[in-house]
Amino acid sequence: MMDYGLLKEGGTVYKQSSIINHQSSMARAFALVEMLVLIMTAPILMIFVSGFFRSFIRDIPQATRLVQQNATVLNMLDQLRRDVDRAVGLPEQVGDRRAGDATLLIGQPEGAVCYRFEDGRVVRTLVNGHGEPMADGDRVWKARDAVIEWRPWARDGDARAVEVHSYLNQRANGKVRRKFMIAHVYFIGGLAVGGEI
Repeated sequence: MMDYGLLKEGGTVYKQSSIINHQSSMARAFALVEMLVLIMTAPILMIFVSGFFRSFIRDIPQATRLVQQNATVLNMLDQLRRDVDRAVGLPEQVGDRRAGDATLLIGQPEGAVCYRFEDGRVVRTLVNGHGEPMADGDRVWKARDAVIEWRPWARDGDARAVEVHSYLNQRANGKVRRKFMIAHVYFIGGLAVGGEI
């Protein structure tokens, strides 16, 4: 009687159908394990990749915009320092322009310089003694996230310096953070003028 399930080669007996079935079931088991590992690791990998893309798409452009706005604010502060260095005083009013939280007046020998902070921009206007704008006297710095505050320092009713605070508001995840905070004190006539404050 002959057993068709057994093959004899070189003295070794193989059970052909059981070997083939065993190999195919092992291949299916490895494929199933590989799929399970892929399904388990794919979400974790996607979390890391999405964080990278979020940083690349949102955070980097926002940081670049803030750095550019900070450069604009520093440029404006440099002009303000030069105007205060040439100042003869910080008047309360020039013509119909009045100094306040959003307006700074700097007296000059030939008139005055008016700084106005409005809607994310600073406008510098040269005015004569009556508060009328001079030709080609306007200069504008745009920084939509900037906040600039100033306060004159006075002694015995005589203004001696102006204190300036500036920062940028960064909006992230529903929160507002202050970035690039700067505080300066500019003395009238520069540091060459002596005297106590």
